This record gives sequence, C-alpha cells and structure tokens, in this order.
Amino acid sequence: MRLRGIEFGPCLDSSGLRGFGDGYWFHKLPILGKAWYDFRGSTFVAKSTTLHPTKGNMALTAYSSPKHLFPDCIWVDLGRNMALNAVGLSGPGASTAFAEIFERQHYSGTGPFMISVVPEGTDKETRVESSKKLMLLLKPYTQWKLNWGLQINISCPNSNVDPTVLTSEALEYLEIAAELGVPLIIKVNLLVPWNVLETIMSHQACNALCLTNTIPFGQMPDRIPWRKWFPKGSPLARYGGGGLSGAPLLPLLHEQVKKIRSSGYETPLIVGGGITSKRDVDYLMTAGLRPGIDSMALASIAMLRPRNIRSTIKQIHLRLG
Repeated sequence: MRLRGIEFGPCLDSSGLRGFGDGYWFHKLPILGKAWYDFRGSTFVAKSTTLHPTKGNMALTAYSSPKHLFPDCIWVDLGRNMALNAVGLSGPGASTAFAEIFERQHYSGTGPFMISVVPEGTDKETRVESSKKLMLLLKPYTQWKLNWGLQINISCPNSNVDPTVLTSEALEYLEIAAELGVPLIIKVNLLVPWNVLETIMSHQACNALCLTNTIPFGQMPDRIPWRKWFPKGSPLARYGGGGLSGAPLLPLLHEQVKKIRSSGYETPLIVGGGITSKRDVDYLMTAGLRPGIDSMALASIAMLRPRNIRSTIKQIHLRLG
C-alpha cells in the first residue's frame, strides 16, 4: 500500500496491537514470545490517543503499558475465537504519546508507521476544537525525517460518543488534518451508514479507509447472536458492554469490502476484523482486494491465535504484496 508516496506495505497493525510501541507483557514471554509474537512485516500503528490524558478502564504503567497482567476490561473466548474489550482509550494524552512514539521511531529506524487519534468531547464544538489542537501538536513532527501517516479513529466504541455522530463530522476532521501534508486515513466500523461512507471515500483528503473497528455490544443483532452467546449479558457490563472483535466480524467485513469494490470506489482499503489465520486472508481476498493497493490489518490474532501471527503475515505479503 503506497499513500502519498510512502510505502506502508500490505500488512499493518490495527491501532493498539502493540500499544504505543512498547508492546504488551505477553509479547515478551521468553519462550512463547520468540516463537509467536514476531510482528516483522507488519507496519506499526500506534494505539489511538485522545488530546488529554484518559484514565479509561485499563491501568497503565509510567511507560504507558498495562499495569496488570490480565486487565478485567478485556474478555476472551478462545473457543469461539472472539473477544470483548472496554479499555476505554486509556492513555497519557497526545503530547506524551506523540513524543514517546516519534522518539522511539526516530531512534529505532524501523520504517513507516501510523499515528491514531480520536477526537474527544461531548459535543461537536469540543471535538472539532480538540482535533485542531491534536493537529497543532503533530505539526512539528512533520519536519522530522520520518515517514508516517495519520489515522483518524471515528468508530471507537469506548469514546462514549455515538459513532454515527462522529462519522458525520469526518469531513471536518479531514479538512483540519489536511494541513499536515501526511497520508490521512479515516477509521470506521461496520455501523457507518453507506451514504456517509461514500462521502468520506469521495473526499480528496481521504487517502485510505481503515475498516473496521470493534462492534459495540448489542449492535447489529440481526447479524450477531448476542443473546445466544451472552444469555446473561455482557461480561463487561460494568464498563458499558465493550466492543466485539474476532471471528464474528470476518464475514461482515467481507460483505462490506465486496460492496465497496462492486460500487466502483477506488479508495485504498486497510481491512481488518477477525483475521486470525492464512485461511482468513484468502477469504478476504475474494471480496476484491487489490495487490499493491489495499492492505490488511491484524489485531485480535495476538490474543486469540498468536501461534498464527508469522504464517498470517507471510500470507498477507504473498497475496497483497
């Protein structure tokens, strides 16, 4: 995937796969870590950050990594190959996060990467203003000799704002961010209305569309059997229910990609949601993804099927490289 002259590759992290860059405790296990948690070949995409520090639901260390080995805001069902998370955008705030990310990338020299931001606020005026301040914080980094892009996450179920409301503001965020002169990607989930999706893809400042994000608990009941899987309600009910990731998203993602391509839209796509094996990669390719143009993103594979990380990354490069 090449955006504004920068080659990001056919495989990317989903935002947060490796946190703000230092990864998570289980990525460093002395035995399994070496065999499984090897993300070479996947372009780093930082965890989504808000303008101000956010406590969220996951306690962090001074290095912005999880304080607890098993945060209670994450629930995993290995049998059904799915997970719920209600991390709540825990983070140190944009100023600290940007400094940490850019300095690490500067000294590591690991190649292109992406920043991810979430406009915050309970009303449109506040969210737009926070977006402007985020861009001001990012502006100095455009002078650094680094290749990076910006994902604007308007579909996080933990932002406490209805995603359909945020998507209606997407064009304003694009206009604000366009001044940075870096590749701009809008990150949406499967709840975005088709007419809004078309408007976003048609905007000249939108260089790519990142699809998808987690699905808020209880949404899309006609396609996701919530009552069957969770007869007692969400195990993360105390945190608002959380967002669903993993295998249930894969067929829904396939449908959306197929619809986008069959409708003639040429916007480059970064697709992710339930990719946990080589077979999933092959399945998504049948939706109309294009080698050299589109890419895939990995997320829940790290929790659900870590033994498949290396083979899945290699398969993505084989099919989309």
